[in-house]
Amino acid sequence: MLNIHEKRKEAGYTQEQMARLLNVTLRHYINIEKRKVLPNIVTGLKLAKILKVNPFELWNIE
Repeated sequence: MLNIHEKRKEAGYTQEQMARLLNVTLRHYINIEKRKVLPNIVTGLKLAKILKVNPFELWNIE
């Protein structure tokens, strides 16, 4: 399973920066990173592009 926290750190972004880039609240981004919520399709695709990962990994689709 993709570790969003590690990928974000590798990319050099803070949680606040990611929230701004994704146009979501900081709390919502933290919940995405902790896997408490799944991102919607638009946010997920933006997140995948920023982190340079396969979007299917965000939703754990094989």
